[in-house]
Amino acid sequence: MTVKVALGTRVELREVVERHRELRRALAGSARWDVRGLSRSEAAVVRAGWRREVARLRDAGEVLDTVDALAVFGVRREVEVRGWCRVWPEAGEEFAGMGRWPGARDGGYPEAVSFRLPAGLAWQVRAGCWSVSAEAVAALRDWRDRYPGIVRRRPEPGGEVALAEYERLADQIVTVGDVLRAGLRRVLG
Repeated sequence: MTVKVALGTRVELREVVERHRELRRALAGSARWDVRGLSRSEAAVVRAGWRREVARLRDAGEVLDTVDALAVFGVRREVEVRGWCRVWPEAGEEFAGMGRWPGARDGGYPEAVSFRLPAGLAWQVRAGCWSVSAEAVAALRDWRDRYPGIVRRRPEPGGEVALAEYERLADQIVTVGDVLRAGLRRVLG
């Protein structure tokens, strides 16, 4: 996934990830994970244990040594805080192929961050956004049909009331980008 973020976010991410990489290296230096002098089979068991330990530490948010690990941890926490850890009702076909969400804001996000989320978490985010935003998305589509000539950046004379309605509806929409940015902020704090 790629999300547009505020200026400076990439530097913050890099700094946090580097600190956590140093922590992971320090933990890896423990005698517990030393494979010197072990047979290949014994070393394989120790290495597998290390991989499990790193996975556990990442899941707990104790070692966020990659952008992916940091994003997964933050987005999971954001989904939990929003109360979205549940089964969502089936979304219509329009949701499946939906690209840019109506009402999505463009401004203030000059940087982009890419990361991988597990498919289930990515689906949970999209389904949550759709469930809380579907009515407002439909209303914004109707708004576009009623006011086809109004462009937010170049309003027609007398279009202030229509633009106010647009803003009110857009404020009711939670986009995937909103949730991803909030998840990153949750970790970067």
